[in-house]
Amino acid sequence: MVGILFQSWERFLNYVKHKEKTEPETGWSQATCQFHRDYLKAEEWGGFQNILPAADYEAFARNRSTIEVRSFQIQKGTVRMIFYAAGTEDREDRYQCMGYGIVEERATEDNNAHFVSMAEERNKEKTSYCIGTERDYWDNYPVLQMELPEQILNYLASQVEILDSNYGAERDVMGGMGGFCAVIPKRDESAQEACQKIIDPLTVNPLFSMPKRENEVAMCLASEYMVRKGKDARYIEIWKE
Repeated sequence: MVGILFQSWERFLNYVKHKEKTEPETGWSQATCQFHRDYLKAEEWGGFQNILPAADYEAFARNRSTIEVRSFQIQKGTVRMIFYAAGTEDREDRYQCMGYGIVEERATEDNNAHFVSMAEERNKEKTSYCIGTERDYWDNYPVLQMELPEQILNYLASQVEILDSNYGAERDVMGGMGGFCAVIPKRDESAQEACQKIIDPLTVNPLFSMPKRENEVAMCLASEYMVRKGKDARYIEIWKE
């Protein structure tokens, strides 16, 4: 079944907290270790139909197998909600998530339910990304964290925080408002071509070359990754060396 592999259950929860903008005091602080664990068949939780691709759900229902579902209570305003996550944890404590849902605890219908399919998140995978705001960062986090090490992810997070502070979090990034990070997770021909289209309008040096202007700074964050920061933090390129 299609899912996304997170380095840990804790890292997955950290992503959800930021994506859903859930405050720590609403129940998330204990979620890393205090949750219910059930092994459910297709008919035992309707949420499976919302988070699994149709073909996967049909095979799952036909085989009458089970999927691990973790759940815990959270508070959203005055409403008590239940958070569900479907997936598995491997021997290295990595968490393979198929999707999650947030539903009202006592709701008889799913009118206010919210589901996220990791299969749909995986469809966001691209050769390059323009990350200009914190919202961009968390929207693309599931696919970014599959390729980039934590050191690079942390660096990206710090940069978009600065850009949001300087230019505003609701700005039109691709319309030229403020800066952005051009992220190239894989160094191949398709990634180079795609990113060249991004940086050509900025009249910068060719992709993958070292800085030649005094106002550019190159630094090595890890042995296989390089970062180049452009004039006035207008852009930042990250690529595999």
